[in-house]
Amino acid sequence: MVLFSCLTFILFLLFPALWWLVAIVFAVAGYCSWQTVLSRTPKAGTVLMLPKENFIEIQSQTINFKGQLIGATIWFDSQIALKIMDANQAKQQVFLTRQAIPEADWRLLCRTTLQAK
Repeated sequence: MVLFSCLTFILFLLFPALWWLVAIVFAVAGYCSWQTVLSRTPKAGTVLMLPKENFIEIQSQTINFKGQLIGATIWFDSQIALKIMDANQAKQQVFLTRQAIPEADWRLLCRTTLQAK
């Protein structure tokens, strides 16, 4: 996404008359990114955490992730982007919102993700 943004900026500098084309391409890329985030954000499900082993399992109707928690990013105390490595060493990313988790579990998840770094 960063490469695409830099390329868009360079094209905008080289061809300022085509600002409308750059705006359309940038809007389409943003929409595609947003759909990717929505597809990786479960609406309801179960989260199993083992904080001592940094193990997490997330099950919902749309996704099923389980594995070692290797990193996380907390976005404005309302969303967490979890990076999970499964048994096959494949890395996956899932997003959890604060409204989807009870408050005590949200705090435990934040502490666990901060320790995973």
